[in-house]
Amino acid sequence: MPLVAARALDRALDYAVPADLSGNVVTGALVAVRLGPRAVLGVVVGRDAPTHEGALAPIAGVVDAPPVADPLLALARWVSVRTLAPLGACLRLVLPPGAEGALRRGQDGAWHLGAPTGQARARLVARAVEGATDAGGRRGAVVGELRAAGGVLPATDLVRIAGTTMPTLRRLADDGQLTLAPERPDVSGLDWFGPAPPPDEPPALTGEQAAAALRIEQAIMSEGADALLLHGVTGSGKTEVYLRSIAAARARGLTSLVLVPEISLTPQLLGRLRARLGERVAVWHSALAASERAAEYRRITSGEADVVLGARSAVFAPLARLGLVIVDEEHDASYKQDATPRYDARQVAYRRALDAGAAIVYGSATPRPEAWHALERITLTRRADGAALPPVEVVDMRTQPPGPVSRPLARALQQAGERGEKAIILLNRRGFSRTTLCRSCGWIARCPDCDVPMVLHRDGGPERLACHHCGLERTPPRACPSCRSVDVGRQGSGTQALEQALLRIVPDTRLIRLDADSAARRGGIVGLLREFSRPGPAILLGTQMVAKGHDLPDVTVAGILDADAALQHADFRSEERTFSLIVQLAGRAGRRLGEPACVVVQAWEPTARAVRLGAAHAVEEFLEGEIVRRSARGMPPHGHLVRIVVGGESAERVAEVAVQIADALAGGDPAMVVRGPSRLHRLRGRTRRAILLQAPRLSTLTAAVRAVLNAPGGPASRSGVRIGVDVDPQDT
Repeated sequence: MPLVAARALDRALDYAVPADLSGNVVTGALVAVRLGPRAVLGVVVGRDAPTHEGALAPIAGVVDAPPVADPLLALARWVSVRTLAPLGACLRLVLPPGAEGALRRGQDGAWHLGAPTGQARARLVARAVEGATDAGGRRGAVVGELRAAGGVLPATDLVRIAGTTMPTLRRLADDGQLTLAPERPDVSGLDWFGPAPPPDEPPALTGEQAAAALRIEQAIMSEGADALLLHGVTGSGKTEVYLRSIAAARARGLTSLVLVPEISLTPQLLGRLRARLGERVAVWHSALAASERAAEYRRITSGEADVVLGARSAVFAPLARLGLVIVDEEHDASYKQDATPRYDARQVAYRRALDAGAAIVYGSATPRPEAWHALERITLTRRADGAALPPVEVVDMRTQPPGPVSRPLARALQQAGERGEKAIILLNRRGFSRTTLCRSCGWIARCPDCDVPMVLHRDGGPERLACHHCGLERTPPRACPSCRSVDVGRQGSGTQALEQALLRIVPDTRLIRLDADSAARRGGIVGLLREFSRPGPAILLGTQMVAKGHDLPDVTVAGILDADAALQHADFRSEERTFSLIVQLAGRAGRRLGEPACVVVQAWEPTARAVRLGAAHAVEEFLEGEIVRRSARGMPPHGHLVRIVVGGESAERVAEVAVQIADALAGGDPAMVVRGPSRLHRLRGRTRRAILLQAPRLSTLTAAVRAVLNAPGGPASRSGVRIGVDVDPQDT
């Protein structure tokens, strides 16, 4: 199967197997094949009789890489069927590290992936061995240099400092004078060069935690797959239940996969896993360097690591004997991939558990209606240390003076600062102001390529207007380019404007801003959280990053600005998102017994259902009502959606193709509802039209869309347009 994303080549192709390669051309092997004038990477998906009539081109060579395991091949096929993405694009998800690079032929004629093998290897780290005998002579001098440097050095540095060679270091390692091991990726701020911390003494479980751990252990022991929802209030000790369950799986010789929405946002989970489970925890996510990913891949496939923690892409980690899958913060939309193939890691995790006969646990304080409706629930109703959930005050912003911070929130922040405590404030809008406009003629600064307002940024340099869709930046105009008026103003506050407002309210309190802009320039998310955790009063302000699963001490105040902003969006998930954001951020406050805590929710529509129930922590009432509301409309979990987006540079051609697709679908299954095509804002200079499909059964939608996309001479074959398909979209 050539690994190309073109729909026209979305099928397995036949190639002849040269006699000298026959033993290496096995199912899952990576091969170099000719496709026209060029060599491309392919995966052997079978050794069946050819369907092609006539002579076959031979396989050019077998790539120097481990073959893909059969379960991962089957998983890639399932993702292709589920997401309607080309199989070649889905197979790339399960390839070993380096497959994203170019296919390369070495001087010896062998085929490789990406960079030369030596460059792709993880950097080796040398460590002194405690109590090693003195080797004496020049070899002893090498060990002495290593100890003088503190006992840990990259091997290349030790070679340079000691004036030795890598073979000498390897001989010393064989003799037990030092150790050589691949450098581990530092993704969490932990000291990877030191040994794993001593195992934690497990805390006593509450009755609810013990019952939850027992039910999950029973699921691990059962022969078939078992799917459970661990619903626990914030601070109820879900992580401790995870740790006990992973230990139970390990005791039976089984491996575990732990998924989080974003690995960089949950460093504490990695620390707790290593503290309890030791060095046998691997990290897997798309931000790892090639060498880091290769090192972790070897640890997983060799069995050296039996627990994998990672973000979305970790669902494809090459674990064998899988016994437990955990999807933490399962409500988070980050689990959905926003590029082809548009898979949902939560769904892929379920399929992987089903294929392996493993238990799968979805955990959240605010589960999705889909999970609440479909899964057996295990509930943790109380915080593990007995602390109460913080009271929530909803502030009607129509009664407050102008400015982003209400009087009750300002007062709470000032009091927390006087007590030396910390606060978290969420405003889900980065930048300084949302819109730059002319008060004389109404002109708005829009991105010329995306047709959306550009956001004003003031962040330690000259002011700039930035498009958050394509990244285009421009200097703000001094006068209106339309009418030449100098009455150009700003509208709407972002996190940068909030930072300046807080400086006036609490001038003696440290402010740490956590959004995409600050995280990229100031040492990353982990560094910002460390700064916030230092003793003394501090405020962590930012976008939804600040509400994602952090367990931070001394936080007694939480505030949400424009809490009901999402309710203005024409999306059936807007209430769910608003409710979840309120409950999740409220849960960051008062997580220690005896800590006084308060939560302030600022809203323009304070009586909205999502705001009112979120403030009351009424998860069950909200979800049961949401399921009833969606049932009346045939929305998930009582139906399925598929979104088709047609894009291109020619507005006329895009509109024509979109209408053709909609017409073709409308003439299909009567159980399917077709809405659109509707106009979307341009993106990176491309005009777009969207079609939304709805039906009770997913198979109805996928069969209809596949028939239209694969129709010879149909609308999908038109040049100059791109067609994207999103099955069960998170945003409509």
